[in-house]
Amino acid sequence: MTARPFAGLRVVLVAAFNRRYHRSGLSLAAALESLGCEVTRCEERERGWNAILRRRLAGRVAARLRRRPADLVLVFKGARLAPEHVRALKGQFAARWANWFPDDPHQIEVSLRLGPAYDAFFTHDSASVERHRSGGARAHYLAFGYDPEYLRPLPGDARWASPLAFVGSRDPVREEALRGLADLGLAVWGPGWPRGPVYGDDFVRVLAGAAVGLNVHQQFGARGDPRRYGTGANMRVFELAAVGTPQLSDAKADIARHFTPDREIVLYKTVAELRERARALFADEHLRRSLAVAARERAAREHTWRHRLEELLTVTLR
Repeated sequence: MTARPFAGLRVVLVAAFNRRYHRSGLSLAAALESLGCEVTRCEERERGWNAILRRRLAGRVAARLRRRPADLVLVFKGARLAPEHVRALKGQFAARWANWFPDDPHQIEVSLRLGPAYDAFFTHDSASVERHRSGGARAHYLAFGYDPEYLRPLPGDARWASPLAFVGSRDPVREEALRGLADLGLAVWGPGWPRGPVYGDDFVRVLAGAAVGLNVHQQFGARGDPRRYGTGANMRVFELAAVGTPQLSDAKADIARHFTPDREIVLYKTVAELRERARALFADEHLRRSLAVAARERAAREHTWRHRLEELLTVTLR
């Protein structure tokens, strides 16, 4: 039987519960439940009747806490929950509060404003931790993870197959980095690109159908802003490993904490190096297979959302 180290812990989870997008909220809820937590969900977004009736987030969190007391309120990002509202709610209800902010350092101004209101604040960007602590937050580093029920190898499908696949939102910096890679067989999906976004199992099929999965973090390259590039590994690092696709990623510093370069992942520092390493991967099927197997084994062993939530709860409740 799987251990449930936090059996009976009552958690209100504030997040976006969206089956079409990257499913983070749903995956976090499932991971908490697998640890034995009793989870009450609170939708972060103001949509449907909440938008029509103007039910603001702070009020909805309060209503859930009145109906059922909690030991912990866990907020995933929570930009709509003002620090003064968090402090007021902490004064009314006996629960600890934690924030896991997924957008450092791209939205560092937002996270610096939110962090001090919480009993524990988590960022996936290690370079941001000291800045948060200097600003009064009880800050900790916590990497992203993945949902093994969702991110898994899928059978091949010619519709989604490509030599080199990138999935991510379009912006001028990324566009510049990807310019001129068509000769490598690059196929691009995501908001703003001609092919458009992919969701659900189609998203997984795109990742799984690539001979090589390309990862380009926001603000990478000559046109990027170094202040907003940071060190944190994005979700794609863990997602590509989970589906068993060899990954070629820009060399964010925190990646090496979680995957061994040249054994579980291949890294590049420039677009020229990206091209060179992509060609080397295309030419070596054995290397591609060994990278994929090693990364998938490491991900399953260390990098699921359950692993991350167990660490978060241990730190927050100690």
